[in-house]
Order: sequence, then C-alpha cells, then structure tokens
Amino acid sequence: MLTSPIPGTSLLLTGLEIFMIVHLAKRTKFHLSLKEIGFSAAALWGISSVLKDAVLELLKFIPGLGWAASVIVAAGFIFFLGNLATMYFKR
Repeated sequence: MLTSPIPGTSLLLTGLEIFMIVHLAKRTKFHLSLKEIGFSAAALWGISSVLKDAVLELLKFIPGLGWAASVIVAAGFIFFLGNLATMYFKR
C-alpha cells in the first residue's frame, strides 16, 4: 500500500496476486495465455490503485480508521480475488 513504510510493496502485492491467479488456474487445469495474464495484471493494478486512493482519502479524514482500513481493504480484496478466480476457473 502507499501508506506502508516499505516502498514498492504494492507492486509486490500485485505480483503475488498474479502468481495466485496462475496457480489457481493450473490447479483447476485452466489454460491462461500470456495475454490473459497481462490483462489480469493491468486490471489488478488499476483496481488496487483505485482502492489505495480511497484508503488514502479515508486516512486523511480519519487517521486511525484509515490505517485499519488499509489492511482490511487489502486482505478483503485478495480473499475476494481468490474466490472469484476459483469460481471462474472451475466453470
């Protein structure tokens, strides 16, 4: 997240999310092309940027709540993404 003390963690998180999607696809024997993986990476980066902006606005408005929201939004997004990818690949 942009609010984390370690720079570049948002890029690392996007990479891990892509790794999770590729792993779930392999686990369900779903073939992903490089184009689909690239599109997924771009979409994840865009969605995470919007979520980060929302959390930063909340952080400016209510500092303590914004810090908690940062963690909750990131964890919730990854959980939702994993479940969504699993449902998609199983069909």
